[in-house]
Amino acid sequence: MNLSRIRAVILDLDGVVYLEDHLIAGAGSAIREMRRRGLKALFVTNNATATRREFAARLSGMGVPCAEAEVMNTGRAAAVFVRKRFGRGARIYAVGEHGLADEMRREGMPTVTVKSRAAWERFHRARRRFAAVVVSFDRTLTYWELCGAHDALRRGAALIACNLDPTWPIKGGDLPGTGALVSLMERASGKVPLVIGKPSPVMFRQLMIDHELKAAEALVVGDRLPIDIRAGRAAGSPTALVLTGIDSRADVARSPWKPDLVLKDLPALLKLPGLPFLPRVRRG
Repeated sequence: MNLSRIRAVILDLDGVVYLEDHLIAGAGSAIREMRRRGLKALFVTNNATATRREFAARLSGMGVPCAEAEVMNTGRAAAVFVRKRFGRGARIYAVGEHGLADEMRREGMPTVTVKSRAAWERFHRARRRFAAVVVSFDRTLTYWELCGAHDALRRGAALIACNLDPTWPIKGGDLPGTGALVSLMERASGKVPLVIGKPSPVMFRQLMIDHELKAAEALVVGDRLPIDIRAGRAAGSPTALVLTGIDSRADVARSPWKPDLVLKDLPALLKLPGLPFLPRVRRG
């Protein structure tokens, strides 16, 4: 693998940069060193419950200074996707928390959601058509919210999934995830979802567009073979698995999605020969 073309490192968050509310040992210093070398450090997450600005603030609070533009989450990627496909101002029905709705509004895509039976009855009678139903994780979900999504799908809306993660991890276990909600809507409506988040490459490609990167210039780093590594490979980028999260070397041997590199942790990346030192360009 030729590392000399790398201009940016695209990092998954949970399992690569942090675990729950704590930075993984060495991750912060490794990211600082990447930037000192002139490499871009960018971040991706399938999580649409918060905005990119909130993710950037969380990283900064952990000691990893981060700008909003350096983060790509499925809320932002979905918002750009539907704007490009359906046009600014198209009607979108959103199943999700504030992060999804906020990112949609910032792309000129206001959303509609109904939560109560009374609201659904008005919605049902109006028989409005929607371009898409966009689904992400939603801890405020109601049955009537699902009914509104079902109505929109039956009237012709496309089904857009922020991700297909079957569960949402919590301390000591997990909860039904976005994928479980998408499966319910898919089964009820007969619609096949278009997937934005990993393992789809959509999110990575949008981040590369935003930062004027070619696929070969971005190294994708993750801790899950069927999610992060699969997505990076689909985007056409070189990939690295770090062993600080879910998957192990034994998993690599069994997986059809092989990374280009297997590393103990993020600091190990910086010890590899060939990783470029890019001089910073002074402006002004």
